[in-house]
Amino acid sequence: MKIVCVCGFGVGSSVIAKMNIESILADEGRDDISVDTVDLGSIQGAPADIYITTTELADQFPDDCKEKTIVLTNFVDRDDIKKHLDARIEELGE
Repeated sequence: MKIVCVCGFGVGSSVIAKMNIESILADEGRDDISVDTVDLGSIQGAPADIYITTTELADQFPDDCKEKTIVLTNFVDRDDIKKHLDARIEELGE
């Protein structure tokens, strides 16, 4: 499984989200999931099972990515990230 964190330039908030997601996955013993970052303009070149972004960018996502997207209000709140992430992973049967 692949998760891609998306922000405006692919080097700011998406990196923070990536680090928090990797930490959550490590705590859960999930080494079968990779996490990358990308800027909004490059999203179509970054296929993923789950995309993670902010409310400010979600409306700009390509339609084929929207159903795979988790929209977070805070990339630092590990509890909120975990809640959304675990629910989506479970939906995907992973």
